[in-house]
Amino acid sequence: MDVDEGKFEEIAALLQDIYMRTGADYRDYSPTFLCRRFAAFLRKNRLSSLAELHQIILESEESLHEMLDALSLPTTRMFRDGAVFRQIRQSVIPDLAATRLEKIWSAGCSTGEEAYSLSILFKEEMPGKKLVTFATDHNEKSLRIARKGIYSLRRMRAYTQAYLESGGTGDFSSYYFADQENAIMDESVKRDLVFALHNLVTDSSFNEFDLILCRNVLIYFNKKLQQQVMQLLFRSLRPGGILVLGDKESLRSMISESSFEEVDRYSRIFRKR
Repeated sequence: MDVDEGKFEEIAALLQDIYMRTGADYRDYSPTFLCRRFAAFLRKNRLSSLAELHQIILESEESLHEMLDALSLPTTRMFRDGAVFRQIRQSVIPDLAATRLEKIWSAGCSTGEEAYSLSILFKEEMPGKKLVTFATDHNEKSLRIARKGIYSLRRMRAYTQAYLESGGTGDFSSYYFADQENAIMDESVKRDLVFALHNLVTDSSFNEFDLILCRNVLIYFNKKLQQQVMQLLFRSLRPGGILVLGDKESLRSMISESSFEEVDRYSRIFRKR
């Protein structure tokens, strides 16, 4: 079954009930995103309507949590958009290192691939430098995967090309141990990562960062929530700090252009004024 935005009153009632019961707040997420996720959940579970779905999650805690998992389905890769990581490597790190580069935030880190990518990048570009990368997400299930740092070996082989495109200078396979099916990230790239629960929608700023990556997270929010989260990111950056957004995200629609200056338009890299 398809779900279109004409059914958004039903979706709004469903989201309000989820919020009241769990505290998980999807009420200001993008209608397009929500319709797509609800439609997929209805098809997978052979449900005929949103009303039927609403009734099922009222009756079953298990179904409720399955629905929450469907709404927060992780989408991430190591060194996603290698050219962006190359730009961070070649321009952002030298620029920040000239003043201060100590605290990094990977916001909406999902299952952790971006955080490990950053750790590898800093290990190569700033060997011996003490850095802390806070990697946060609102989904504890995703964070458990991130903390373990165990990924499909097949996927890791595919990530090798992205690592090379990012300007990697080492042997990518040296950053993990492999068995027949899995790759386990080495302790040398785990030690400077702090994985923690943080909800961009409901939680406040918790530190002042030199570099923040929040890539392809804001596309899931409506305009009001995008502006709210952008203010949070702005408050969380030190003056002169760098923000990296996703390739589908436009700073112009979310915050005053006087707040940031453009560093690299293609890579969506901005400096706090």
